[in-house]
Amino acid sequence: MPMTLQPSLRVEHETQRSAAACVGVHNLDPGLVALLVEHRGTARLLQSVLRVNVVDAAMRGGDELPDVAGRYQLLETGVRFIPRFPFEPGVRYRASFDPQPLGRGERADVLTLEFSLPDPIGGDPAFVTGAFPSADVLPENLLRFYVCFSSPMRRGCAESQISLIGPDGRPAHDVLYRPALELWDRSMRCLTVLLDPGRLKRWVGPNRELGPPLTMGQRYALAVGSAMVDSSGRPLQQHFSKPFVVAQAVRESVEVAHWTVLPPAANTDQPLEIMFPRPLDWALLRRAITVVGDDELPVRGRAAIAQGERRWTFTPASPWTATRPAIRVAPDLEDVCGNNLFEAFDGPLRAHRESSVERTNRTIRFELALAAHSA
Repeated sequence: MPMTLQPSLRVEHETQRSAAACVGVHNLDPGLVALLVEHRGTARLLQSVLRVNVVDAAMRGGDELPDVAGRYQLLETGVRFIPRFPFEPGVRYRASFDPQPLGRGERADVLTLEFSLPDPIGGDPAFVTGAFPSADVLPENLLRFYVCFSSPMRRGCAESQISLIGPDGRPAHDVLYRPALELWDRSMRCLTVLLDPGRLKRWVGPNRELGPPLTMGQRYALAVGSAMVDSSGRPLQQHFSKPFVVAQAVRESVEVAHWTVLPPAANTDQPLEIMFPRPLDWALLRRAITVVGDDELPVRGRAAIAQGERRWTFTPASPWTATRPAIRVAPDLEDVCGNNLFEAFDGPLRAHRESSVERTNRTIRFELALAAHSA
C-alpha cells in the first residue's frame, strides 16, 4: 500500500529565487483542498483557517495579537501564507492551521507551529545606497523621499534616526509625517519618508497655521542616523546625509506632451530615451513606463533612470524591429510633488472637480529612426 503523507505546517521560501520566508501547509486531503479552492476569493475565511501572529511574551496568548498581514497562494496539496512584509529575524511567530471554518473541523487536526528566523551571519553592516529625489535642488512642495539600503533593515528606528536638518543646522520639527507603520517596501531595503501632507496642501489647517514644511531659498539635509539597524540587528556602517536647496513650488499636472522622445534606430539595440522637463517620482518611474511593439505586447529590455529622475532610457533585449512601437504611461505616474497626469497635488478646490475623467494609460507613438549604413 502507498504511504499516506500526514498534513504538515512548515516555514519555507516563497520561490527558489527569493529569500523571503513564508508559511506553507502541505499534504492536505483532496476534499479539503477543493474547499480551499472554492473559497479562494474569501480572504477573511482563508485568514481564519491559516493564521500567523507575533508571539509576545508579555501577553498570555499570542492569538490576542493582530494577524500578520499577507496574502494566500493555493497549492496542489495545500495553501501558503506570504507575509506582506518579510518576517523579522529574532521575532517569534505562531502559525496555526484550523480547517473548522471550512466545515472540516471533525475530520482534520489543528496544526500549530512557533518559529523564529535566525539572524543572518557574516557580511558587512548595511549602508545607505542612495536617496531620491537625487537632485541637489528640490521644490518647496516636495512630497516624499525614498531612502535605499544595501541590505534588509529592521523596523522601528525611522522616527528617531531619520530627520530633516533645517537651515540652522538642527532637526526641523513637525515637517515629516510619522505613520504608525513605517513605509518599507517588501524587500525592507527601501523606506518612503513623507513630508507632512497637511502642511503641503494649501487652504487646510496645518498649512494655514505652520506654513509649508520647506522654505524656498533655504538649505536643508535629509539625515539618516547610524543607529538604524539592519535585519541582523547591526547599526549602519555610518550616518548618511543628503543636502539640498529649496526651489519654487511646482503645482502643475505632469504633461506628457512636454516630454522629449529620442527614438532609436531600427535594427539596432540603441536605447529609447525620454527627457522630462522636471524630475518625476523615482519609485513610480521604475514601473509606470513600458514599451510595447506592434502586437501591443511589452518589449523585453532594461530601463534606467538618470539625471536627477529627468531622463529615462530603455535598452531592448534584442534589436528594434517593430514598425510603430509605443510608449505606455500608467495613470498613477507622479512628479516629486505628487502632481499626476490629471491634476496638481494641491490644486485649487473646485465645486465640480472633474472626478469622472477616465484615468487610463497614456500612449506615445514613435517611429524608429533609419539605421546608418557604413560605406
